[in-house]
Amino acid sequence: MNINRISHCVLYARLSVTKEESVSIARQVQSCRRYAEARGWEVVGEFVDDGVSATANRPEDRKGWSALLAAEGFDAVVIWKVDRLARRVLDFLHADETLQLRGAGLVAVEDPIDMTSPQGRAFAVMLAVFGEMEAEAIRARVRAARAQLIKDRRFAGGGIPYGYRSTANPEGPGRVLAQNPDTVGWLTDAVRMALRGTSVNAITTWLTNQRAPLPEGPRTSRNTGGRVWNRQTVDGLLRNPILAGMTPHNPGRARSAKRVDPFAVVRDECGAPVVNEPLAVITIDEFTALQRILDSRTCPQARKRSERETTSPFMSRVARCDDCEVYMCRGTNQRRPVIYCPKCRQTLSRTTFDPYLIARLLTERGSEPLGDSTVRDRWDAAGRDELARRKVLLTQLASLRVRRGVVGRYFDEDRVMLRWRPSGSNQSMREPDLVGGLRQTVTL
Repeated sequence: MNINRISHCVLYARLSVTKEESVSIARQVQSCRRYAEARGWEVVGEFVDDGVSATANRPEDRKGWSALLAAEGFDAVVIWKVDRLARRVLDFLHADETLQLRGAGLVAVEDPIDMTSPQGRAFAVMLAVFGEMEAEAIRARVRAARAQLIKDRRFAGGGIPYGYRSTANPEGPGRVLAQNPDTVGWLTDAVRMALRGTSVNAITTWLTNQRAPLPEGPRTSRNTGGRVWNRQTVDGLLRNPILAGMTPHNPGRARSAKRVDPFAVVRDECGAPVVNEPLAVITIDEFTALQRILDSRTCPQARKRSERETTSPFMSRVARCDDCEVYMCRGTNQRRPVIYCPKCRQTLSRTTFDPYLIARLLTERGSEPLGDSTVRDRWDAAGRDELARRKVLLTQLASLRVRRGVVGRYFDEDRVMLRWRPSGSNQSMREPDLVGGLRQTVTL
């Protein structure tokens, strides 16, 4: 990019949290626009990421920046400061490289960087280094402040757990958590029901029927206008270590993590959990037993993926979704085997579909030659080997498509569009190339 040849530009602004002392999105955009107008550049677009952390989100993972990269017709991206784009050096370099590949470059209003020269690029990298250092210093201060608040048994901020409330600290500054008399009874009853073996779904229904107050935040309503609880909320309440007076350690977790470890709590020098007795509704031993009960439930959704029972591979990558043109995956829904589309999520129960498909295969194709035998003979020889059965089926299929049903996952012959290969040809047992490999079992 030659800065003297810039004629069209776009503006980019980002802000993590709006504060009185922070430079607002509007002020950033205004400053960038004045900078562009003073140089005679035409502004062809504005892109914003409001409430997005540059430390936790790479530029390519942000909606505003992704939309900017999808736009066309600009020579430069004008930002207020380098740290508005990235607070990690690698993130900055990757973003700059992406712009260079399309013949555009970065211009910062407050940071006098010139990305057209080696010296300017080196200076920009130094600014990104200082931005990363500042971000790490902020994280360190936040961790230290939170640790001190927890040590003083003060409320460290964040969401207030159900059954509790934030009150003024009677022993000094700040606020503390205390049991909420309006909701702690409902919480205690739900915990006791779970310890007796009542399922999460049953507890959810009970709370809804009893019109228990919902947690603060978004409320889910049915068409009747009644407020309802949901299973995920109840499961989260039962896994919160505050039930035993413990404080979640909250060290952050990987994006791929599905559930926070209920035993990742603040501990003392000896490794024992730090317990705030006035907050506890059960003991640590009871909390441990409760987690064991929740983890051992027969519902597949309650288990870790590695502990779930596998479903039959007979329908792996066999049927395609008629709407999405992708293979349907095998899994379970309410403990029943199904195939489902990974895109539109339509499902089809295999309890009836598998026998239906097998019956049609043996009735309509049983006498077809297959290698040195017939389809029926090969099927009988496969016995209970689901992979061998699948292989027999695939030698006869030209296509198998499933269209969306009117009544959820339930089987209906009209949903199945089946086409066999031409009759009379001596098929081999080699699996067609278009089928591909098996797909891992997933539970809905």
